[in-house]
Amino acid sequence: MYLKVDLKPASNSMASFYPISTNENSNDFDWEVVTTLFLCELYGLLAEKKLNKLKDNLDQFYRDIEEQFKADLLNEEAWEMINNIYFKENNIAKISPKLRIFSLTEESQGISAEKRIVALLKTLFKNEFIYSNDVANLNFIEKKIYEKFESIFPSKYPNYDGLITYLPKLSSIFSDDLIFLTNHSKYFLENIQLFLEMYTFLYTAQLSIVINSWKEANEPDIKDCYFILDTEKASRERASLQRSGYKLVEKGLDAIFPTLALCESLESSEGHKYPLWKVVTLLQDDDFPNLEAYFHTFIENRNLTINSDKFDTIDSILEALHQVYKAQFAKGETRASRNSNVVRTVKNIILKPFTQIRGSAGTVFVLTQEYLLLLTNLVIGERDKLRLYEVIKEFERRGIFFDKESRKALVGFYERLGNVEKMSDSGDAIYVKKTI
Repeated sequence: MYLKVDLKPASNSMASFYPISTNENSNDFDWEVVTTLFLCELYGLLAEKKLNKLKDNLDQFYRDIEEQFKADLLNEEAWEMINNIYFKENNIAKISPKLRIFSLTEESQGISAEKRIVALLKTLFKNEFIYSNDVANLNFIEKKIYEKFESIFPSKYPNYDGLITYLPKLSSIFSDDLIFLTNHSKYFLENIQLFLEMYTFLYTAQLSIVINSWKEANEPDIKDCYFILDTEKASRERASLQRSGYKLVEKGLDAIFPTLALCESLESSEGHKYPLWKVVTLLQDDDFPNLEAYFHTFIENRNLTINSDKFDTIDSILEALHQVYKAQFAKGETRASRNSNVVRTVKNIILKPFTQIRGSAGTVFVLTQEYLLLLTNLVIGERDKLRLYEVIKEFERRGIFFDKESRKALVGFYERLGNVEKMSDSGDAIYVKKTI
């Protein structure tokens, strides 16, 4: 038997799988704080201590560095200048990615929404891997600060206790991208927040597209999701954009919470929780009576009017459970607002930076130049350049697709940027160079 015995209806939650709350008021979060907390986790600074303890250690670091500079410089005015430039004006955060953690404030300790977002971002962490924070070309003062900070806060393995990824393939690809970024610390420092925003968005978009495809019983592949560049015009005639763009993602949003709440409820006898596409492969014949009883108890608990025919297979019961988990949030039901709150929050916070309304084309996904440039450098990686065709294929591996019009606009963007190299007069062999 896979499932724990005697499943019972409980409050709906997707806390193990996705960070958005059904309470809209608790979903406001600050990406600056998210980024700082993420870096704390990335470098293992919270692996053995709570946030308030880390803040105490940061305060102690400040006192130690003040004492060290005063002893080395023998000049009170020199310390005041260093203090003003690097600490009061927070330029310390520009020395290395890890030193951005120094901006951690007392207010950061009570922010639950940011912590939930970071729990999703922890799906990026590579097991048994310590992330690089090496930096070069520091001046004398910056080197002293950096070395002192490293001596007090050495990098460790992260705490991997985060959310369960529903999309292992996407998480794995961006996990490699994160390693590439951390190996280029100055570029990482400049782009970490953009990277985290983009991963959260792409994860959500792909989740919405595949959420109802659990019966395939496999790790979800990356699905087509079409974008335009922010310099392009959009029209209703662009079929891919209309068929497999924003509207496709929007269509699946209201299934995210019911499906993940079902995953949350189908806990194994050992206390494990898995995506629904995984659960369907783990269920055994002796789980049949348990699932059937759970279905009937659930519809009674939720006061749902459902025709409950006899079930022949475990798959048929699981499908019926999936439907009643959705039905409890239908219009007119007492729980309807909870799911609509989730959908509204996803649209207004997670998707919004990547959407624009374009006349008759309606709402479309748009990739701005800063995200496009970051993505380009990520897909080229440690190579100096990559064929345009391969760049586009790498975009698609990350869930970003372009139609023919957008591909033309992409070439134009790279030409204006000056990072293309044509290997033939015909232009058949176009290479894109990274800008790091």
